[in-house]
Amino acid sequence: MEGSDLILAALAAGGTAAVGQSATLAVNSAHTALRERLRQLFSRHPQAPAALDLHEQDPDAFAPAIRSYLAGTGADCDEQALRAAAEILRSVDPAGSASGKYRVDVGDSQGVQIGDFGNQQNTFGARPAGAE
Repeated sequence: MEGSDLILAALAAGGTAAVGQSATLAVNSAHTALRERLRQLFSRHPQAPAALDLHEQDPDAFAPAIRSYLAGTGADCDEQALRAAAEILRSVDPAGSASGKYRVDVGDSQGVQIGDFGNQQNTFGARPAGAE
């Protein structure tokens, strides 16, 4: 799994788990550590903290902004952030983590969607005649 995908999945999972009653201390601790580390890494981008907060409320809508900040700051390769993200996913979904669910390689791919229960429509190739 790419670093940005791992972090985005962990932010969404950690935020959901933290709201639920089944959140463990490990999930809450790792989620807090990840968010604080990202705040440090995003410090040169004044809009980033607000995007991080809004992502917790609506992960789908704010994932592109967070992905951009992750790539632009190198946070998608930051060892501390990746370690915290992996810890969240191990705690929230131990079976999925053990089975390799979060080890995804999408190199040389088109129309990739990662995650459960998604809906996606792709059109590849030339546009049909008359399409604008």
